[in-house]
Amino acid sequence: MVASKMVEILVEIFIVMAVGYYVAYIKLVKEEHFKMLADLTILVATPLLIFYSMYVNYTPELLKASYKLPLVSSFTVALTLLISAFIFKLLKVPEEKKNALYALSSFSNTIFLGLPINMALFGDISLPYVILYDLGHTPLFWTLGIWVLSDDKSFDVKGLKQILNPSFISIVLSFMVASLRIHVPEVIMKSAYMIGSIAIPMALLFIGMNMYVIEKGDLNYLLFIPALIKLILTPLIAFLLVYYLNLPVIAKKVAVLEAAMPTMITVAIVARQMSEKNSFASTVVFIANLLSFLTIPIFLVLINKL
Repeated sequence: MVASKMVEILVEIFIVMAVGYYVAYIKLVKEEHFKMLADLTILVATPLLIFYSMYVNYTPELLKASYKLPLVSSFTVALTLLISAFIFKLLKVPEEKKNALYALSSFSNTIFLGLPINMALFGDISLPYVILYDLGHTPLFWTLGIWVLSDDKSFDVKGLKQILNPSFISIVLSFMVASLRIHVPEVIMKSAYMIGSIAIPMALLFIGMNMYVIEKGDLNYLLFIPALIKLILTPLIAFLLVYYLNLPVIAKKVAVLEAAMPTMITVAIVARQMSEKNSFASTVVFIANLLSFLTIPIFLVLINKL
């Protein structure tokens, strides 16, 4: 059941990417308009999707239940970033690709792929643990991840503006609203859901379009390194972290599986949004999703040791 669910979701991902590739191939959307689509996805649709998801799913009681899980996801990402920085320094990767490669190695597709796989494997009981894991993961991407992707590593007004992006503000706002139990009118929530629901399909189309315009010089072995770090090193780090923690076994298994998910789709869009030289990031996301057919089953076996 889990294997069929994983195959079903990954095939859906590849189909939407293929449509995006075809859209670029027939010039229905030209390359000069790509940034506009990236801005629409990152600055409008994604913040509303985050707000809706957190408002619907988050409660203070949830955090009290397994408060260590967001810390596990944060530490997993941070340690992966440090190790990947060392690896890419050894490999002497081109400076203009370095930032994107770090982020591509570290952040997981925790919700779109991770949630249905965990629910297929463990049932509805896994839902709160997936949300808790994501609570440490997604805010870290919209702060540390954005800082990593940026060429400007300063902490001046310009650097602060990148971190205080719409998605991070949406996380803070929705966290406050949910924690204080502030009622949001249903018409606003329905509107947020309507707009936010385009974020994931738009992101997948965007990745497909970018794969069409990638330069041949960008196609080399380096594209496989971040995918392998993400799919093998990251879940191993999560496994070692949760192995010694006092957490429910289901929470430990969810943490490892979430870390084993392929690269977060949004990384490729933000990378391209920040620099046209980062179109190769879309290919890394494609490779990571493809290789995950082989790596996720390995970790499905490993989590039985927890």
